[in-house]
Amino acid sequence: MLMIPLPFLPAAALLALAVWLGIRYSEPLPAHWLIAFLCGLALQFVLIGARYGYGLEQILAVQHLTGVLIPPLAYLAFKNPPVSLRVAVHILPLAIMWLVVHFATHFVDAVLALITFGYAASLVATGLGGNEALSWAPLRHGPILKMGLWATVVTLVLSGATDLVVAVDFLTTGGAHTKSIAAGASLAGIALIALGLVYALRSGRRRQPVESSAENQAFVERLSAELDRNQLFRDPDLTLARLAKRLSVPARQISQAVNRSTGLNLSQFVNNRRITEVCNRLMTSEISVTNAMLEAGFLTKSNFNREFRRVMGQSPSSWRTAERRKNAPGPLAGDSKIRR
Repeated sequence: MLMIPLPFLPAAALLALAVWLGIRYSEPLPAHWLIAFLCGLALQFVLIGARYGYGLEQILAVQHLTGVLIPPLAYLAFKNPPVSLRVAVHILPLAIMWLVVHFATHFVDAVLALITFGYAASLVATGLGGNEALSWAPLRHGPILKMGLWATVVTLVLSGATDLVVAVDFLTTGGAHTKSIAAGASLAGIALIALGLVYALRSGRRRQPVESSAENQAFVERLSAELDRNQLFRDPDLTLARLAKRLSVPARQISQAVNRSTGLNLSQFVNNRRITEVCNRLMTSEISVTNAMLEAGFLTKSNFNREFRRVMGQSPSSWRTAERRKNAPGPLAGDSKIRR
């Protein structure tokens, strides 16, 4: 019976995710670098599984060359630059690794660790830069991309640390503990990423303290007016970069002003305006909840229902029923049909 190495399972999941992104989000979310990163990571898992599962040690040289592509692809996935000659600088790690593999084999793992740590540090700087770091993405994708960025940072740091430990192991024992190190790193990675996602989800539910000022409040009012002008909030693919261009201000200023004035992130702020529009439509017409949702700029029911509950505290249908009962004219005092 043919054994399927464990690394093949995450490889299959990553490829499925890459295909899904390519089919569903290639237009609204320009994700070509993200897809390339997921495919590269999947390939690396396949090579690891083939090497340790089937004993194909000749794969090692290829594994080093493909492995060094993962950090730059991870960086490009979240910076999302246009394909140009400037991107070619990220081929440099591959050239360095080719030289090390052929002329300084003993330093392969150490060099790979340094390259990985370097790109992890660049992603940390991107993540700390706030929402404007992902200003190229539609607002609705911002939270999940931010979680993905930090999960990728954790993965790169763990990968770099593993490469350093493997390098030490080869120097001291000739690589006697490599398999155990790889297995331990995989388990640690799963645990750390799970903890990171839990933390991100919990922190995402917390409303930030409001530290408003007259200047921030005035800017938020200006932003609200811009959203209403030409019904800009209805665009489901609205991005921070687009808002910054229309207001002629840095993207960071928009995020900071909204957060300090309202305690919300920009995506929540825009969704609040959309929810207001949905409520107006539900109260003044017989429009269906689904059509009201789509007209206001939401694309998925799951996101709409979650945001509606966040703002209004109940489901759209329940809110509509309750509001209509509250605003319904009462029966006349002399109406003989009143049941006592």
